[in-house]
Amino acid sequence: MFRWGWDRLDAKLIDRRFIRRDAYNAHNPSSSYQVWEYLVEFSEAGGRRVRLPIREKTFKIDVPENGGVVPIRVNRRRTKAAFDLDDPRIDAVGRRDRRAKAKQAADEARFKAKLDETDG
Repeated sequence: MFRWGWDRLDAKLIDRRFIRRDAYNAHNPSSSYQVWEYLVEFSEAGGRRVRLPIREKTFKIDVPENGGVVPIRVNRRRTKAAFDLDDPRIDAVGRRDRRAKAKQAADEARFKAKLDETDG
């Protein structure tokens, strides 16, 4: 779903609940996913607090515990919200990729350092 013109905000994660388990393919039930509903709270400019539900079924997010801060996008009327999947704080796939790259760089640096020890 396109969310052009939606504002990016940081919200507090209030609660979460499991909704259902579903399958991508009716002929292969092992390819399942979970649908969760999250309740987030944010403050508007006037100080009014707004709570909105977010229903999410992607594997891409890694949200913090209840009470943590999550990046969201909200429409202008503040009636709908969605997680900001472009934000690296909740990007589970990006976090995994960054860890793999950091490990690879550390391995290469260690290997090169040990290789340089023998040249001396």
